[in-house]
Amino acid sequence: MRILFAHDHQFRSAPGGAVYTPTSFAASAWDRYLEHFDELRVVSRAGPPVADGANLARSDRDGVSFDFLPSLSSLRQLAAPSAEATARMGSAIDWADAVVARLPSEIGLMAVREAQRLGKPYAIELVGCPWDALTHHGSPAARLYAPVMVHRTRRAVKSAPMVLYVTAKWLQGRYPTDGVAAIASNVEIVPVTDSARASRERRLKELAAGRPPILGTVASLRVKSKGIQTAIPALARVRASGLDLTYRVLGPGDTEPWVALTEKNGVSDLVHFDGTRSAGEGVSGWLDEIDIYLQPSFHEGLPRATIEAMSRGAACIGSTCGGIPELLPSNRLHRPGDVAALAKIVRRLASDPSEIAMASRADRDTARSYDPEILRSRRSDFFRRLRDISDARHNR
Repeated sequence: MRILFAHDHQFRSAPGGAVYTPTSFAASAWDRYLEHFDELRVVSRAGPPVADGANLARSDRDGVSFDFLPSLSSLRQLAAPSAEATARMGSAIDWADAVVARLPSEIGLMAVREAQRLGKPYAIELVGCPWDALTHHGSPAARLYAPVMVHRTRRAVKSAPMVLYVTAKWLQGRYPTDGVAAIASNVEIVPVTDSARASRERRLKELAAGRPPILGTVASLRVKSKGIQTAIPALARVRASGLDLTYRVLGPGDTEPWVALTEKNGVSDLVHFDGTRSAGEGVSGWLDEIDIYLQPSFHEGLPRATIEAMSRGAACIGSTCGGIPELLPSNRLHRPGDVAALAKIVRRLASDPSEIAMASRADRDTARSYDPEILRSRRSDFFRRLRDISDARHNR
């Protein structure tokens, strides 16, 4: 049996046919589909070629093939996708026995439309809200398109036979479905070893002895939706109050505009852009070096990086967007873009090591509900049901 996965993610090719990813979708991510299907085709977008020395995760593996469609980035292309893109999607859907469309994404919506046209069983994975993404994109065209994308996504989710939500309540409220609904975050938490737990306890003792906490965020530098532009001036406010705190950012992209922002705010000596680390152990090792994790986002579904940071024992602060309030208490939340509120929370935690320790332990407790085995079981049940529907159709 064959399954197709459709999403706008950009994969990057290397000589010899290898495929890499800068963030999500390392090769292990395909396990959830290949557990129930024999072959997987990923229909997505092509990013720039892999540069020498790039620290990226390998995405290709046995049983997985990739089909990269032309870009659908302009409003004209969104309104009327090219004949080539439509034909290739139709051919890919025809190949498959079942379809998984990850939304919000244009390629995912195209896959839903073609699956409906061809009568193929399909499911939607809803991982975020397009309104938040597009209204904070920075482009006037994106803001203009936001209500259209919300309507299209809401209609697709409403009529979908199966929907997997990454939040417990938030996305369900905005995008209800008449189909079968399930809940499972798409987070992939690396198991925490005894050594990592001991390391976190040592860091908490160092904070109690007077070491200033280190702040951190995992975010692509190519987008503004993760709120780095809120964290940097907040750091400047904290400095003005007498606290100099190091802030580290992990993620791909051009650092130049962000360095300029740190210089404008007088904190260039405090902010470090750490590039990328390999998915899994590389990122978790980096999180083990952070004391306070910031997620000051303008757009989220349920942020995987925050859950990963919580599982490693970092004390987390986040905005009120998306599903973040499902993870953190109200006294560690701020409105998106509220520099003063974020600075106040950071200053409060940084001035009280005992509060960091309490937050660290509370966050670790919360993260246990995202245990990989629990989430794997929920996903497995969901995709087994999709496989059963595909089998029934195939055997008619």
